[in-house]
Amino acid sequence: MKKILTGVLLGVCLLLTGCERNIFTLPVKENPEALLRFNQPVEYAYNPAHYPVTIENYNTQGEPEQMTYTKPPERVVAVWQNSLETLLALGVGDRIIAGNGVPDKKFFRKEYQEQYSKIPYTGLQLLDLETTMMLKPDLIVGWHSTFGPKVLRTTDFWHKRGVNTFIARSSIGDGKPRTLQNEYKDILDLGKIFDKNERAQQLVADMQHEMQFATSQTASFQKRPRALVIEFMGKEVRVYGERSLAGDIVHELHGELLAAKDRSIGIEQVMELDPDVIFVVVIESHYGHEQDMIDRVTQHKALKNLRCVKEGRVVALPLYAIYSSGVRTYDGIKIIAAGMYPDLYKEK
Repeated sequence: MKKILTGVLLGVCLLLTGCERNIFTLPVKENPEALLRFNQPVEYAYNPAHYPVTIENYNTQGEPEQMTYTKPPERVVAVWQNSLETLLALGVGDRIIAGNGVPDKKFFRKEYQEQYSKIPYTGLQLLDLETTMMLKPDLIVGWHSTFGPKVLRTTDFWHKRGVNTFIARSSIGDGKPRTLQNEYKDILDLGKIFDKNERAQQLVADMQHEMQFATSQTASFQKRPRALVIEFMGKEVRVYGERSLAGDIVHELHGELLAAKDRSIGIEQVMELDPDVIFVVVIESHYGHEQDMIDRVTQHKALKNLRCVKEGRVVALPLYAIYSSGVRTYDGIKIIAAGMYPDLYKEK
């Protein structure tokens, strides 16, 4: 059996700008001991009264679709950090038979790293279709791009084989705003699917509490912090605008989102905007090298004299915290809130 894709996984559509991104790739790691455990009959305790439960999610065409679960899934393939870490946070990591899209366990919060290490197949590269089918999943959780004809096939392909699918709402490039509410809804729906409602509600409540803390403390502020969220893509400076999750968080935190309607801007425009804080989005290939991305602003000869640079308010913002971020939305909220209101968070 062919274990993994032999080609390089390229052109994963992330996103915000509608562009394609090339990502680095590592081989999938096989954990024989964990795989043996998954091949043994397992009975998971659950409340039968909770089922059947019907969830509205989406198909490959981005259309709403109803899916019914008669019991919690037991063999899950999860793709990308939000899918994996949200399931781990819900306490159902023992149901994940393959977890792909993340290079290494160090990218997870420490409390989830041991659970991740027990997954039979892990790594950044996706399993191929043959291997995925032989693992006999009953649920595949991923992004919209996961269910493309050239990746893991369409949602219809899996539904015809009795496998449910779950697509992160904000990964669908339908032009609709990516919002906090989308992330809350994804977590709550996964909680319903696995009969983990209480845990899902707590995860969402933690995020809402963090938002409430920042907004209640700053409601009376006369000056709204002016925030610019950018990403360096080669020589181009891409903007995370009003339809992005980062933009929604800035807005909800009583900030002014600069270049809100732009897709990209020039260095001269950055200088003219003179933001109070610049958030630099760090994509997966630069994780662990956040300072290098910050230096692209602070060491730039045309930007180093900006007020925000002198005040140390250029902040790295991991992509996983503000794009289809799931449970990591909490990180996005804290990073953005602390960047906008540094004095408030010095005391917390």
